[in-house]
Parts: sequence; structure tokens; C-alpha cells
Amino acid sequence: MSITFSNRTLSSRHFSIRTDTVDTMPVRQQASDIYFSHRDVGVTLTELLVALSIVSILVALTMPNLGRYWQGQQSDVYIANLQRAIATTRSTAISSREITSLCPYAEGGCGNDWQLGMIIFIDKNNDGIIDENETLVENIIFTPNNSSVRWRASGGKNYLRYSPSGVARQFGRFYLCDNNGDLTLARALVINRQGRVRVYRDRNTDGIVEDIDGQMPDCPG
Repeated sequence: MSITFSNRTLSSRHFSIRTDTVDTMPVRQQASDIYFSHRDVGVTLTELLVALSIVSILVALTMPNLGRYWQGQQSDVYIANLQRAIATTRSTAISSREITSLCPYAEGGCGNDWQLGMIIFIDKNNDGIIDENETLVENIIFTPNNSSVRWRASGGKNYLRYSPSGVARQFGRFYLCDNNGDLTLARALVINRQGRVRVYRDRNTDGIVEDIDGQMPDCPG
């Protein structure tokens, strides 16, 4: 065998090519690479502690906002229930042709705390108090979260009555106030002389509801 290179002839005695040798080094190197790649996917204790610290900080920052959001939802539900209760009281008075009252719930009759619930009943003697011979229309139990409810009515009455004509014998405003003084969680509605309801809305997108004249809920700060 001979190979021609640069116009010179080399004999097989001086230059030979081996074709029977297989270099196994790449295979060993490939196995080594796989081994180290497997080690690299692990997480050290320090990295795990750092990740847990970040998660803890994020949770701590998020929890107050979630709590406030949840309480805001509870306030909206209470005002919606109150609005429905007022509508039921009015419609019952019209359909039964008798005075119908709405008062705060208490064991055995009307109480003083609106946040504990409400009672709707046909008020035959027109005194705003449910008696044994009077018909209970509905008993609504609902407790708003960390809030208090106030009813500021004409004549200072702590109940609301509707005549068979649908006119409110007491008119005024219901206020739902956060016990910590947060006005973003306050809600309110108005009952006018005709017995119709108007709910406060956040009209200027400042996070606080207000009436059509800009009046905010009358809640202690």
C-alpha cells in the first residue's frame, strides 16, 4: 500500500492507517455528561429556604387584601339582602292591603340590632312590633363581617312600615359601616317618601360609595 503526498511516495513501512481501532472516550465522556446533568437538577437546602421565604413574604402581603376583598363582598351581599327585604315588605303591603313592617331580628320578635337579621310581618295594629296574632312573612338571618348597621329614619323609629298604597311610613337611610372605620367597606341605601329604594354607588371611582349628591355613608371614622 502506498499514498502519494507532495509528489513523494511513502511506503507502507513508514505510514500506516489503522481502521480496526474504536475510540471509546466519547462514550465515557457522554456517560459522564449524563451523570452531571442528573446532579444539576437538584435543589440545595439554601435555595429551598430562599424560595420558601419569598413565598411567605408574598402570602403576607396578599392576605390583608384578600380579607378586605372578602369583607367588601359580604357588605355587598348584606345590602342586596336588605334591598330585597324592603322590596318584599312593600309588595306584601300592597298585595295584602295591610300595613307591613320590617324590623331588626331578635329571639321571639323585633330587636335593636339590624346586623343580626330582619323580620317582615303584617302589622295589624300598626305598632312596628310583631305580636302573637300577627303573620310572619319572612325571617332573614344574616350577620355582616365586622360591620354594624344603622337605620336613620324619620321620627327616630327603629322599624320600617309600608302602607297598602306602597308608601313608606318611615323614610330615611340604612348605613352599613366597617367597625374599623374603613369607608371603602361602607355601604348605604336611601328610602324616599314614596317608598322607593336608591343604593349608594361608587360614582367617582375613588373606592367609596356615595349618593347622587356626592354624600358618603355617615359612618364613624
